[in-house]
Amino acid sequence: MKRGLLFSLALSTLLVSTNLMAKDIQKENATVKKEIKMQKELSKNTPKEMLTAFSDTIKAVQALEQNDDKSASKYLKEATELFDKALKSDSALKLVPVDSQFLVNEVDANSKDVKKALSMVEEALKGHHLEDARVILNTLRDDMIITTQYIPMDTYPLSTKDALKALKKGDKKAALEILMTGFGTTIADTVIIPIPMLTASDAILKASSLDKKNKKEALALLDIAKDELEKAKLLGYTDAYEADYEALTKDIEAIQKEIKGKNAVEKLYDKLKNSFKSLVHKSRTESYKDSVQTKEAKALLQPDSIKGQAAARAKVEETHAKDLFETKQKAGKFMEDSNADESKTIK
Repeated sequence: MKRGLLFSLALSTLLVSTNLMAKDIQKENATVKKEIKMQKELSKNTPKEMLTAFSDTIKAVQALEQNDDKSASKYLKEATELFDKALKSDSALKLVPVDSQFLVNEVDANSKDVKKALSMVEEALKGHHLEDARVILNTLRDDMIITTQYIPMDTYPLSTKDALKALKKGDKKAALEILMTGFGTTIADTVIIPIPMLTASDAILKASSLDKKNKKEALALLDIAKDELEKAKLLGYTDAYEADYEALTKDIEAIQKEIKGKNAVEKLYDKLKNSFKSLVHKSRTESYKDSVQTKEAKALLQPDSIKGQAAARAKVEETHAKDLFETKQKAGKFMEDSNADESKTIK
C-alpha cells in the first residue's frame, strides 16, 4: 500500500514537472496551425454540386423522419441529378471526399522528459500499477490525426436513385433502409502525422534562412530539430521509417559540425530540407484504414489512385458530420416506430 502511494505521488510530480498534459494546440502551436491550413487548402477543389448532393441525401432522411415525403422526394431528385451530372463529366470518378476532421494531441516536453515518463511506465508495469501506467501513456501522443470521409461513386449514387424509386412507390421504410445502407458504404481514411517531425522540419527551415553570422542561433535551432526527432523515435513514430530518421539525425550533426568550422552548409541544408520534405510527404500520404474495408476500397485510397481522380479533396462544414450522426440516430428511431406500427397492424 505504501509503495503504491509513493509511486502515485512520484507520478503526479513527473506529470507536472514535464508538462505531459494536453493543451489547446490550435491556439498555441504555429506549426500545427500551418499544417491544418495546408490540409484545408487541399480540400477546396471538390465541386460544390457534390457537396450539395451529399447534403441532400442527409436532408432526405431528415424529411422522411418527419413524414415529409414531398421534401424527401425533392432532395433525392436533386441529389440524383447532381450525381448523374458529375459522373457524366467524369465517368472514372471513384471516391469523393465529403468531410475532414482534425484531432491534435501534443506532448509539451522534450526527449529527456519523454524518457523519464517511459521509465516511470516501466516501473509501474513491474509493480503491476497498470492504472498509473495508463495515465502516463495517455499523455504520450504528439500527432495530428486527419480523418477524411469519402463517398464511393460506384455505389452511393445508386442508393440515392433506388431510394427515390421506393419513395415514388410510397414505400418510405424501404427508402430509408436504402439510404442508410448508402451511408454505410462511405469510407473513412485516417492519416497520422507526427508533430515532432513537423516541428523539426520548421526548425531546419529557420536555421537555413539565418545569416552565417548567427551561428549560435542556427546551432540552437538544429539542436531543437535533433531533439524532436529523438522524441519522435521514443514515442514510436519512427518504426516505419527508422532508417530515414537516423539519416536525418546524422545530416543535422554534419551541418552543426560544418557551422562550427568553415560554415559551408548551403548544399547540406538543401539535402536535409529535401529529405524532410520527402519524409513529411510519406507521413501525409500513409493511411491507416479500417480493417473492415474491402481490398478494392483500400486500393482506391492509395495515394496514386486518389491523386489521379478528377475530384480533388474537399471538406464539408463540420456540422455535416454531426448532422449525419444525428440523422442515423433519428432514422433508427423512425424505423423502430415503423416496425412497431406494422406489428400492431398485423395483430
